[in-house]
Amino acid sequence: MSKINCLLILFIAMLLLACEEEKLDIDRFGAIRGQILDGETYDPLNGVQIVTNPASSSTITNMDGVFEFNKVAEGELAVTARKKNYLSSTVSVAVYDKETTALTFFLLKDENDIGWVTFYDPVPGNGAVDQNTSLTMQWKVDQEDSGKDLEYNVYYFQANSTTQKTAGENLSDKEVIVSMLENNTTYYWYVVAKYEGNRVANSPTWSFRTQSDN
Repeated sequence: MSKINCLLILFIAMLLLACEEEKLDIDRFGAIRGQILDGETYDPLNGVQIVTNPASSSTITNMDGVFEFNKVAEGELAVTARKKNYLSSTVSVAVYDKETTALTFFLLKDENDIGWVTFYDPVPGNGAVDQNTSLTMQWKVDQEDSGKDLEYNVYYFQANSTTQKTAGENLSDKEVIVSMLENNTTYYWYVVAKYEGNRVANSPTWSFRTQSDN
C-alpha cells in the first residue's frame, strides 16, 4: 500500500471519528421535574401550562402540581409557567446528561387582571462575554393583554454582591443604557414589569461578563 493511500485512509478514519463524536454530543439528554405551588397558600396548582425556550415541548401540571419533561437536550433553557388569574413565572435552568433537574415555582395571584407576561431575547444575551463597560440593555415582552401598557424597572448587580443598582425606573421603552461597569466582571440583571404602579411580573435573571482591561 502506498504512502498516499495510507494517509488517505487515516484522514477518512479521522473524519468518521469526528462525526461520531459530534453525534454523541448531540444525543445527550436529561430530564426536568418540577412542582407548581400557590405563592400564598402553598397548595399545588393543577392545569398550569409549562413551556420551554428553546422550545422542546409543552405540558400541564397534574393534580399534585407536578410536571415532567423526560427528554430534554443538554444545555441551558428557560422554563415558563402560566395559569389563568396568576402571574407567569420563568426560571433559567441547566440540564445535564442523564440527570434530572428539580424545580419549584411559586405563582402569585394576578390581582390586576394583567394575564401572563413573558420576557425574552435579552441583550446582552444570557451568558454573554467580552461586553463593553458601557452598553444598552434590551429585552422583548409578550403579554396576554397587549392593550395594557406596562412600565419597567431594571436592576443589576455584580456576582457575589449583596447589593444591587437601579439601571432605570418607570421606563416605557424596553431598553436602558448602563455605564461605568467594571472590567472583567460578571454582572446579573433582571427586569420588573409594572402596571399602574403595581409589580405584575419579573423577568428571569440574566448574566453577562465584561471585557478585560486589555
